[in-house]
Amino acid sequence: MDGALLKLTIIPFEDSEGAMGPPAGPPFIVQFNPETYTDTTEFKYGPDEPPQGSAGSEAKFERVNPKKYSFELLLDGTGVSPAPPPAGALDAVAPSTGLSVVAQIELFKLTVGFAGNVHRPRFLMLVWGRLLVTTVLESYSVAYKLFSPAGLPLRASMSVTFREHTPKGFGELLKNLASPDIEHAHQVREGEHLSKLVYDVYKDPAHYLSVAEANQLDTVRRLAPGSALYLPPVR
Repeated sequence: MDGALLKLTIIPFEDSEGAMGPPAGPPFIVQFNPETYTDTTEFKYGPDEPPQGSAGSEAKFERVNPKKYSFELLLDGTGVSPAPPPAGALDAVAPSTGLSVVAQIELFKLTVGFAGNVHRPRFLMLVWGRLLVTTVLESYSVAYKLFSPAGLPLRASMSVTFREHTPKGFGELLKNLASPDIEHAHQVREGEHLSKLVYDVYKDPAHYLSVAEANQLDTVRRLAPGSALYLPPVR
């Protein structure tokens, strides 16, 4: 619908493999889009102990940790703000009276919570504009800010952090595509040398002559820019 206000939507799934199958329940659609969100990338370095008497140590890279997405969501149950669209109606116009704060929190917990079939929290797809990512819930906390005379919460903010989840099959595909165990083709650029190309792919200079032989190179001192270089798999 042109001009429609798209809301951050959390869609639950019980299976993360393949196409993930149908949703495992109604989505959670935020009442108000967050003003900001945090996209965090962490690099993991190993505890490389320095030699005795050394003044420093090498930060040895191990891996890139899964991304984390953090949001601050506002929940309002005073009745003066629009409520989220009804579950399952992503393009519906929000009614003028809101769900209570407690009801919104329970709907959130129902969406992200444990799935009886798999005995674990659900896999979640976050959808909002250009953000489309598969995640799992890492943590959430609720800060209550306004109460009725009876002590019921009328307004709250929810801090939510999701951890990126890459389905196993897709993760294996990405790993294999970067592996020296499969064939690679590389277009030579100006100034590139065979020794560095071989090391970048295989991390072992011993494959230098094997690559030269596989490409029937008359000389290894100079590569023709624009030519295709075949990098065979390691056996």
